[in-house]
Amino acid sequence: MHARRPLLWTSVAFVAGSAAGVYQVLPPWPAFGAAVGLVLVAAWAAGRARLAGAVLLACAAAAGAAVGGAAHTGPRADELAGLGGRLVEVEGFAATSGARFVLDATHVLQPAGTRPSRVGVRGRTQVAVGDRVRVRGRLLPLPEATNPGQSDPSRWLHRHGARAVVAAERVWVVGRGGPWWQRWPESARTALQEVYRRALGPPLDSLLAGAVLGVPVRDQELQEAFRRSGLVHLLVASGAQLSTVAASSYLLLRRLRRPFRVAGALAAVLAFAWVAGWEPSMARAAIMAGVAVAAGLLRREVDPPTLLAFAAAVLVAVRPLWLADVGFQLSFAATAALVWLAPSLEDALRVKSRLVREGLAAAVACQLFVAPLVVWHFGELQVWAVVANVLALPVSALVVPAGLLGGVVGLVWLPAAVPVLWVAAAGCAYLAWLARWVSALPGATAYAPDPKALALVLGLCGSLAVAAWRGRMRPGRAAVLAAVAAAVAVWVRALPPPPYAEVVFLDVGQGDAVVARGPNGERLVVDGGPEAEPLLGFLARSGGKLDVAVLSHPHADHVAGLLHAVRRFGARVVLDSGYPHPTPVYAEFLRTVREGGIPYRLARRGVRVSLGRLELRVLWPPSELWEGPSGANENSVVALLQYGEVRFLLPGDVEAGAEASLVSSGENLRAHVLKVPHQGSRTSSSEPFLKAVAPQVAVLSVGRWNPYGHPHQDVLARYARAGIALYRTDRDGAVTIRTDGRALWVQATKRAWCCTGW
Repeated sequence: MHARRPLLWTSVAFVAGSAAGVYQVLPPWPAFGAAVGLVLVAAWAAGRARLAGAVLLACAAAAGAAVGGAAHTGPRADELAGLGGRLVEVEGFAATSGARFVLDATHVLQPAGTRPSRVGVRGRTQVAVGDRVRVRGRLLPLPEATNPGQSDPSRWLHRHGARAVVAAERVWVVGRGGPWWQRWPESARTALQEVYRRALGPPLDSLLAGAVLGVPVRDQELQEAFRRSGLVHLLVASGAQLSTVAASSYLLLRRLRRPFRVAGALAAVLAFAWVAGWEPSMARAAIMAGVAVAAGLLRREVDPPTLLAFAAAVLVAVRPLWLADVGFQLSFAATAALVWLAPSLEDALRVKSRLVREGLAAAVACQLFVAPLVVWHFGELQVWAVVANVLALPVSALVVPAGLLGGVVGLVWLPAAVPVLWVAAAGCAYLAWLARWVSALPGATAYAPDPKALALVLGLCGSLAVAAWRGRMRPGRAAVLAAVAAAVAVWVRALPPPPYAEVVFLDVGQGDAVVARGPNGERLVVDGGPEAEPLLGFLARSGGKLDVAVLSHPHADHVAGLLHAVRRFGARVVLDSGYPHPTPVYAEFLRTVREGGIPYRLARRGVRVSLGRLELRVLWPPSELWEGPSGANENSVVALLQYGEVRFLLPGDVEAGAEASLVSSGENLRAHVLKVPHQGSRTSSSEPFLKAVAPQVAVLSVGRWNPYGHPHQDVLARYARAGIALYRTDRDGAVTIRTDGRALWVQATKRAWCCTGW
């Protein structure tokens, strides 16, 4: 251990041990025992400096492993969170606002005698922070990653300490308002947003609230532009806002004695962190600011690397699962870049303007540290991020203080705040223009075919560059190692692809989304599920390409995710049944296709689309659409996807009437794999239809504990009697089927691979 930085290395050891525990590399109880034993050894070795230091590091790592591993410990049998699948009724205080909120349960009304715990609630009733709420519904475990490469879908719940989810059937607000310390942060945020709304109006009010408070921007197109340009971090509450608050309060208190100025600045920083929300980036900045201010009061020197490592150790000790949180990782990576690399880069730049020099050094350093994490988690890289951040820095440094000052003044008297807020609005307008301009540049976002491999290569090359820059390695040796790593990655990608096609049935809850990929990367998507994230995330992490988009029918559980996929990735052609339907998201889908200039074709019997060796043939609907009470379902696009001799039948949500017409048409319906129609509804999967298709494998895309009773027991019995191997996304997660044109290899996220010969 370095004698001058004992806290730095102890904190690093604790965080590293916690990571081993969180990712279940080490079991918690042996780690706890090792920590206790090492404490005794450290006491014995107190007189031997080097040995004591090594033992202390090992002790910190073992303690971290115990803390991280314990975070995965399941709930006790008598706890609310341990009643997965049961109907429960609980009462408590809302810890967050909205229709989906976190409930700090205080009483469990059903089943009686159960210990309360904090849970997330999925409901439709809007609640405010501090409201006393009663909830009745089915208790579900925290959602897991069930799609290939998916990041943890429970990270927001982990941030708030929730241990389960209640799918609410009914939500009552028993009492409005709660303790002032629960209501005040939300009220302050709402009041500032109202000031911005009255002074500026949309979309600048929302953009300013995002820049100052980290509130999500309402304009999704604008939010997407900030993401694609690499400027989305400007809309997250973090250290920039806290620095502004600290500096402003310090100046306002400049006539007081130094201890009072410092204490006042610390109080302002903590109050702002409380209002903005205890998200990972804000929590990190608040702890660092608090420790730095305390050091100033004690007239002690602050070592930035030690301060950063200590903040990480504190947060991990309180919330170990934050280690797996993307926001936590990105916040600490960016701050580490500013601490370790940006100063030396700034010294090396031969630019007269100090502001430009600082901005360029910070942008390059942050991108170098953050890029591997972005590629690893999201499969994409913002190519022009450095340019965008250099151009945004002078204005963004003005927007936050002007917006904060104008908001506070506006709470007292709005007319006095308007001139200041106009300055902030001008800055926001410039940032919005910059984000849109950069995001429209050629290749603004690059997608990685193999994100994990590219992230590792970027991380290795970045580490070598930093080591060479800081004199820890000879530049020539670092360059050779980086070149070897890059060459290996290029040659691996240059090898001929294996002659396999892959069809992935994504777990999107109650809905359908199927992605087919040819051996040369051709990509076809059938439906997109009810939400954007599952399909968007999968496409981004697997190359970001979409050639053909097929919408089976216009119901929201099929079109919503496809809308966002077409909006982000485009498509060479869109096939649609064209059945008229009033679903708003369907109208938006058609508008997106039209405005994007994407070729649109009606899917009718006989239409064919070829993607290399992948061939899609439409079997239904006929030229004259089916008339009946379930027109949208009965006119679903029924597509036959073929690769070599292997056939996949994708029938959308057709019901018994359309199935009977298909069987009587004389069309060859035989397929090796069948997507179970209509989530296993009893109105589909009729006996004659199953006999005509005669699949060996069937995949049922259905939401867990859905309110529709899907799949119906009679339908499951039909598949069982036919001897069909049935995979279910609600139990097995996403189902991936690979084929060489003759045999099938089937893997569910929660099962092992199996092979089916043909």
